[in-house]
Amino acid sequence: GGMSRVFVAREVALDRDVVVKVLAPELAEGLSAERFAREIRLAAALQEPHIVPVFAAGATVEGLPFYMMPFVRGESLRARMTGGRVPAGEAARILRDIAQALAYAHRLGVVHRDIKPENVLLSSGTAVVTDFGIAKALQVSKTSAPGGTLTQLGTSLGTPAYMAPEQAAADPATDHRADLYAWGVVAYELLGGQHPFADRTSPQQLMAAHFSETPAPFATSGGEISRTVRALVMRCLAKDPLHRPASADELLAVLDGATTTPERPAQSRRARVIAGMALGAVMLAGAALAWRSRRGLVTAEAATPIMLAVLPFEHVGPADQEPFTDGLTDEVTAKLGRLPELAVIDRRSAAQYRRTPKAARQIGSELGVAYLVQGMVRWAKDGKGAWRAQVTPTLVDARVGTTKWTGESVVITPDDPFTAQAAIATKVAEALQLALRPADRAGLTRRMTENPAAFAAYQRGMALFRTLSPSARSLDILSRSAEELERAVALDSSFADAWASLAGNRMQAAIYSPGDRAADSVMRAAFRRAIAHAPDHPLLLQALAYRKLFFDHDTVGVDALVSRGIASAPNDAMVLSVASAHLFYRQQRYDSAYALARRAVMLDPRSATPLLTAALIAAGMRRWNDADRYADALTALDPASEQGWRMRLEAGEMRGDTLAVQRDLTQLMARLPQQSHRLLRAMAYAGGTFVPRFTGLTTRDLRVSTLADSVTSYYGARADAFTNLGDTARARLQYDSIRTLLTG
Repeated sequence: GGMSRVFVAREVALDRDVVVKVLAPELAEGLSAERFAREIRLAAALQEPHIVPVFAAGATVEGLPFYMMPFVRGESLRARMTGGRVPAGEAARILRDIAQALAYAHRLGVVHRDIKPENVLLSSGTAVVTDFGIAKALQVSKTSAPGGTLTQLGTSLGTPAYMAPEQAAADPATDHRADLYAWGVVAYELLGGQHPFADRTSPQQLMAAHFSETPAPFATSGGEISRTVRALVMRCLAKDPLHRPASADELLAVLDGATTTPERPAQSRRARVIAGMALGAVMLAGAALAWRSRRGLVTAEAATPIMLAVLPFEHVGPADQEPFTDGLTDEVTAKLGRLPELAVIDRRSAAQYRRTPKAARQIGSELGVAYLVQGMVRWAKDGKGAWRAQVTPTLVDARVGTTKWTGESVVITPDDPFTAQAAIATKVAEALQLALRPADRAGLTRRMTENPAAFAAYQRGMALFRTLSPSARSLDILSRSAEELERAVALDSSFADAWASLAGNRMQAAIYSPGDRAADSVMRAAFRRAIAHAPDHPLLLQALAYRKLFFDHDTVGVDALVSRGIASAPNDAMVLSVASAHLFYRQQRYDSAYALARRAVMLDPRSATPLLTAALIAAGMRRWNDADRYADALTALDPASEQGWRMRLEAGEMRGDTLAVQRDLTQLMARLPQQSHRLLRAMAYAGGTFVPRFTGLTTRDLRVSTLADSVTSYYGARADAFTNLGDTARARLQYDSIRTLLTG
């Protein structure tokens, strides 16, 4: 093989043939064996019918790493292509199988990096991809080994004939779109009958062609291949990764005969409402996030080699010091989230495991992570009566439930919240054997502010914000939270996180007070101040995009704001949710929006906002099963919450399934004793006996517990219902009732 010596062996215990691949000695030299084994374990976790799994890994007596896979009886795609032109139907099935394997692996953060006909095996009419993640394992193992560099290999790992330009340049930002490029080369060769650069023979010539030459459009005999598929192949061959499809799911959509630009649901009134719901839900929680900056290209399916969660540190001490402990947890989460080799679960999902009796393996399984960071914060007074905290961090391998590392205790005071943050994050990164660059180490030691009092005020403001719910108390809580944030920026005018959170706070107040000119004026003043002090904060950029779009109805520059926000925080679930909702609402870039939403759910799997956003976008794309799945996950998180039920009802209406709407209404009425108009409005659509029940409701029958769920909006729902029923006279009466309520 290209990177290993390949043996067929007999596994006596199970009486089966297996393939054993032993790395070539020149590749094994300078390799970090532990890192290679860890990457192989990621590949071994792939369980998909079109991926050849990894059974085991180890080292020979000579110390050469090897891995073992099942022996696939059949032939390689290369052998099939050599035997003559592959019929169009068979070729399409093969390409779809490869795309299916890529889509699955990319969703789990595994990139192949060496897609080529030799790594595609054909057996019993099915194509399976082998050696998933091996090239990546070699690269990161070489990079992290002491003294090891890729230049020892003479070139980037991969096969020159199928290597994307950025991969050939050894760009560290190379991601899943390199696999899409290689898929495009294979598709061009399979469908067109020859390689796009067939006249180039040497590796140097091939790599030069990938960098600078545009392949000629390929022709197929008899026109069996649709123009849409041919265009897809050429898009995959774009030199710039940003011009390729966003994900392998896009490949599947085209090959399945679907379109990547479905009907324009965002143009209907209902879809406009849905998109507004998504963005509104995102901004409800947005200001609570810390700034996580990162360099490099941004991708929806960026590779995530190590998934990790920081659980709430255990607080042992006085209640008034607990915000300090929570702030320590949040900042360690944010610092680790900046590292390119980590994908860190959002604090809101991790926060649900505070004082949990669940075992580490169960938590890891529920969150989809390999490692957990835990900590104990013990408070006591010193001889002078001053409070001090002893912080003891632990790193747990959640896959096996064992402790990988326990750090030395760090003693800090309430006046110094920063020392422990930097020390813990750095030690965790080192325990995971991450290859830290100078810039990474600088980021780990970066302080949000040099002023402990400002940091304490910020933490108090965020603690208040986290208690926020869309209830009648919301404006009061927002005001108290804003007072603390104002105190923080008064103490430190360069406190970027506090400025961004303050702007988000004031926009939230404006959302809760539609039509309130004073609230709108305060919001705009907060934005002006925040922009002056923290112009590049990712959360501020997303909030500003939202404000421009939905408060100012100004689309100019919105795309740039959203892109800048993602670029600086590609692993921030809230930033991704804002971006995906924006893309869904305004641009009909459905595949990119959905990819961002799915990644947000991966990073924040037990939080309502990413789930709701993903459900809304899935429904807009008519992915009904996905929409229902996300809605059910919402309901499972909180059975008393309406959000999951609302999503199921919305999806049922959008697909015209009145029976599903009737069934869901019956179930929710049985499970939720009192419902808001946001659920009951579906009664008008359900038809039958539900319609007179809805139109007969009065405001006394409603649960008006939130500012958004007001009597005014109930009359609006009734007006919509009568309009849909063709009863314009009664609809006009509802609008008159709203006017009366507003004018007194």
